[in-house]
Amino acid sequence: LRATTAGDLISDIGEWLDEPMSDASLFPTFLLARFVRKHVTVALGGDGGDELFAGYPTYYAHTVAAKYRRIPSSLRRAIIEPIVKALPVSTSNLSFDYKAKRFIRAAGLDAVERHHSWFGSFSLDEQNKLLARDVLDRSDSDIYRGPREMLALCDARTEIERMQFLDINYYMAEDILTKVDRAAMAVSLETRAPFLDPRVAQFAASLPLEYKLRGNSGKHILKQAMKDLLPAEILNRPKKGFGIPIAAWLKGRLNPLMHALLSPARLKNQGLFNPEFVRQLIYEHEIGKASHHKQLWTLLVFQLWHDRFMARARTT
Repeated sequence: LRATTAGDLISDIGEWLDEPMSDASLFPTFLLARFVRKHVTVALGGDGGDELFAGYPTYYAHTVAAKYRRIPSSLRRAIIEPIVKALPVSTSNLSFDYKAKRFIRAAGLDAVERHHSWFGSFSLDEQNKLLARDVLDRSDSDIYRGPREMLALCDARTEIERMQFLDINYYMAEDILTKVDRAAMAVSLETRAPFLDPRVAQFAASLPLEYKLRGNSGKHILKQAMKDLLPAEILNRPKKGFGIPIAAWLKGRLNPLMHALLSPARLKNQGLFNPEFVRQLIYEHEIGKASHHKQLWTLLVFQLWHDRFMARARTT
């Protein structure tokens, strides 16, 4: 997938979404669905495997965070955090420096905020800087109220299992399944998710955590079940997401589009976001001081959606 292809697809994808969705894997998912549709009308997917069998690296990261918090805060602030912040910025997808910086910025937060900070685009502090004052004044002061209330319904024994519960009800339901459905149905391809068969889901929920997460390796029981059927290089390959090089594209082919959609004049007229904070994000990303690709991509997608639906509604 090239930046030129993504640029061409942006306007088309905007038509499929009735709400903004900044999951960039929507693009390769659509291209894969378009290819598969040439051969079949129904396809199987692996959705649900990570949530049910603890496949996401963020689950193990909670264990690491608990150990990290045992290090005296004076040592963390004086030695570890400066070293991590000084790591060279890479535009590679989910590079080590990106993950390390995200880890330390949220390691000291409570579980719900920490989990969403790792997964999401903006930290709570960044959200407060991003939103215009009028928007903040009219917004719910606790953006994590929903997840906290959902978590109150969970009787899981461990913090990791509680985060799995949140992901099943939020990330999987509101992002993963929605993304796949929109991308596949855009080319009239139906998808099925065998892992989400109620019997499989109930079986996964009944398993102790050590059957799913062993050390830093998730989906342990699935790997054990397949060890005689798959070659070792596949079975032991590090998790590889369905990501695209947004960080590099925002410095290259998509840079003019980003500047057009996030210009200070446009943002000021819109009245939703703080133009100065957005300008800072763009500047730091372009000079390589930080990788703000996830934040900037989220804003870019929102602006495209806003133009297509909200602005259009006001003119009709």
